Amino acid sequence: MMKSLIRLLTLLLFLFLLPHWLGALTVKLASPLPEGTEWDNSLKQMAEEWRQITGGRVRVIIYPGGIAGDEADMVRKMRIGQIDAGVFSAFGLKVMVPETFILTLPSLIRNDDELDYVFDNFLSVFDDRFREEGFEMLAWSNSGWADIFCREPIKSPENLFHVSLAVDNTEAETSAAYKALGFNVVSIGLNEIMIGLQSGLVDAVTVPPVLAGAYQWFALVPYMTDFNITPILGGLVISERTWQRIPEEYHVELKASMEKVAVKFYEEARSLNTEALKVMKDYGLKVIELNNDEIAAFTRVMENGHTLMVGEGKAVPTELYEELRSKLDAFRKE
Repeated sequence: MMKSLIRLLTLLLFLFLLPHWLGALTVKLASPLPEGTEWDNSLKQMAEEWRQITGGRVRVIIYPGGIAGDEADMVRKMRIGQIDAGVFSAFGLKVMVPETFILTLPSLIRNDDELDYVFDNFLSVFDDRFREEGFEMLAWSNSGWADIFCREPIKSPENLFHVSLAVDNTEAETSAAYKALGFNVVSIGLNEIMIGLQSGLVDAVTVPPVLAGAYQWFALVPYMTDFNITPILGGLVISERTWQRIPEEYHVELKASMEKVAVKFYEEARSLNTEALKVMKDYGLKVIELNNDEIAAFTRVMENGHTLMVGEGKAVPTELYEELRSKLDAFRKE
């Protein structure tokens, strides 16, 4: 009698939990961020929030430290279903939706106020394009600005024309545009920059302070020109296929959870950039401040390069470019 009762209770419990088990979904999220960093910890907190929000129906497993491959590999694996989501830089976003390249055109977006405006008033134009390509943008991220680090003081574009400027070898459009403008460009991988600096192949890099400090490049390029070349943007993206498997009732809360992660990414990046700049100054880095005329001169040269990256058959459609330019011009007049 007791054994029969236990069997009956076990069966009832199984039938009660079966829909929950059948509805459970594992989301495999790839991240280039090193395990144990604050960024990685933020992702782990998000994973726990997703579990709580969905009552255990969604479980996020994080693959940190680039173990899922580089960003192009991550995009490919998302397309074929090997992974479900990822943390991407502007490069990875451009692989998914080439038009997002507009956000990193040099000197198009010039400061934090303009960047905040773009986040609030423009980025949603890409939502449908991501969906068309099979992805859902969960949250955009911002990690500061790229500045000019050089062997010698750079106070004008003409100064920069006379040195060898490293450009990421994955950024073919940027490299071609800089060359057309008259810059002496060296296309090079991130892991090759130190050797390039040591050998004299490269004289200058455009990176955020945290990279110049982390890789110790500043010892060879001890002058930083305080000019915002381009914002360092990225995003947290999930495959549309996986997103649609998650009940719609959870979508708003899950996106809000991911947006909190993006805010933490920015706060951590800002803190690291500030600390890196302080440490580099203590070890001899000299920051070159520009006056308004010098800033305007740099801006004009960088804007001249936009025509080389905008138009038919290029990464940025003319209509999209004119829309963002119009919005920014209006914002600057307010």
